Amino acid sequence: MLGTTLWLAVAIGLLAATMLDAAAAFGHAGVHAAADHAVETAMQDAVADYQTALQTAVVQGTPVANPFQRTYAADPAEGSGGTRFTVAYQVTPTTVLAPACSGAASAGGAPDAIGWLQCDGTIAESRASLRVTVRVADAAGAALAQRDQYVTLRLFAVAPYSAVVGRKDGDAADPASADALAEPAHEGDLGGATLSGSPAVPAAGPWPAGGTLIHVRYECHDGAGSCANAAPPDPDDGLRAGVRWSNGNHPPP
Repeated sequence: MLGTTLWLAVAIGLLAATMLDAAAAFGHAGVHAAADHAVETAMQDAVADYQTALQTAVVQGTPVANPFQRTYAADPAEGSGGTRFTVAYQVTPTTVLAPACSGAASAGGAPDAIGWLQCDGTIAESRASLRVTVRVADAAGAALAQRDQYVTLRLFAVAPYSAVVGRKDGDAADPASADALAEPAHEGDLGGATLSGSPAVPAAGPWPAGGTLIHVRYECHDGAGSCANAAPPDPDDGLRAGVRWSNGNHPPP
């Protein structure tokens, strides 16, 4: 009887220890899953935050901090019952050679290309490439998760000033094709490359309409002259096809 009792006590003790270990492992996995979710959310916030700063810089003529950094400490108000994280992100521009309407700066072996670059003075389209790094730590500062992502922004001189046209995980490989416009395009940059929904860069023909281009409309207002026979300029006259550029996120050959 005593032996049976001792065996049951040992069995119960082992079962309790196993259950405690399982609960600890489950809790540990839950914390890391929450941290991974926090990384994804912070990645979106980091890019949006940078775009807001970029808009302010364009409007006010001031530079954006380089690197652009933010840190959000764990909130003590969440109490001991909640998971508290410290989230930090850094956005670093990596553009090596920006696209140029003149064609001079975009010559050579630049690996990236734009289907149609809008060189109209109102739009003044360009590109910026970014490396975004997000880190999540617990309240004590111990690292829980980190993620890097490459982002391509399509830039304009007018609102909305920027638009995300490419994202790629920092661990992902680049396309093997030598054609920067081939699928999948490097970092997904197809901004300006769709003509009414069909990717194309025609060698000759009329200027395209539709797609992702920003349309410009001119209005004539009577002033010194008359609008009766005025001919507005071609809003697509500033389009340049197949402009190449280099974003620095492309690995060396």
